[in-house]
Amino acid sequence: MQNVQSGNSRSRCSGGLTTLRLLPAALVLIGIVATGSLRQQDVLALPSPSKDPAQKHETSKAIGLVTDIEAGQMTVQTKDGTTLVLTTLEDYRDRVAVGSQVTAWYYPQDNGDAVLKSLDYPLEALFVPVGTITARIHRIVMLPNSQLPDADGLYDEVRDYLHDTLGWYVAPSYLGDEVRRRAQQSSSMLSSMDPRTGNFDMSGYLNKSESVIAKVASGTRSDAVLELNVIQVEAPVYRLEASWDGVEEPMAGAAFRTLAKMSMIPRRGQVPAATVELKLWDARGNLVWRNRRGLALLEVMNGKGTHLEDRPLPATLGDGERMQRWMEAAFKSIAPGSAPTPHR
Repeated sequence: MQNVQSGNSRSRCSGGLTTLRLLPAALVLIGIVATGSLRQQDVLALPSPSKDPAQKHETSKAIGLVTDIEAGQMTVQTKDGTTLVLTTLEDYRDRVAVGSQVTAWYYPQDNGDAVLKSLDYPLEALFVPVGTITARIHRIVMLPNSQLPDADGLYDEVRDYLHDTLGWYVAPSYLGDEVRRRAQQSSSMLSSMDPRTGNFDMSGYLNKSESVIAKVASGTRSDAVLELNVIQVEAPVYRLEASWDGVEEPMAGAAFRTLAKMSMIPRRGQVPAATVELKLWDARGNLVWRNRRGLALLEVMNGKGTHLEDRPLPATLGDGERMQRWMEAAFKSIAPGSAPTPHR
């Protein structure tokens, strides 16, 4: 599987955590129960700490509301009333909405500026009022994409849920795919090259790329476009419980989890998991809503607790009750009965 991302609860602009691959805890616990102590081979050596040069500099922390956001800059009104202008190394405009509460770690500069190191922000963001979405959107087209095989069942579940809950008509996926293919061809990098000088027009290319969504909406006669990306991430695990992107899921049965809690040495690590990224765009190509939510673990402990085994997506998608709960949580801000969402 490719392009694995972190499922940790924080988005980091630099640095990162050195993580430990999970050792099946049952093997360690068996050693404890059988001998009363851990054998040397049952213990994994922790990796050395990250040597990120940025860690040598002092950082400051601020909690507040985002009042303005641009491609390379974010303004945060802190709890004590201070206005903090942060230079960002990433473009957060399609992830953080004005009014969102964030926690920022940053490097103060001698000239008074501040450079963002990392940011905690909500997994879900609304860029327009909910009433605007429900009043203006009646027909959508989905643009699905997946790093994992056999994700078609998820697209069907989303289509049925949006139709039954919001009354939206969802255009056939093949229609959106065809219009997107044509739009992307017209927005290729080659079309932004000056044939006389050979120079690349970056601003022109970005404008063309942003217009792809609008072309898809127009070509399918839709009020909005829903991007749905299924990606693989690494989910942090503690005592056989995985937690990532707003969800928690056990990776073993209750008996093994109880033994893990009794262990004197906490078992930490990571396992592959699936996460879904959702972006809703209006017909003009403006982002109106986004969300990111964990879907399922891709590896779980086998029944005997001796090793990890693969669990393909269809095993999760075939659980009707579980998928209904997932849909309600993923779309709760734009469907009836919305509630606050966790941070990442």
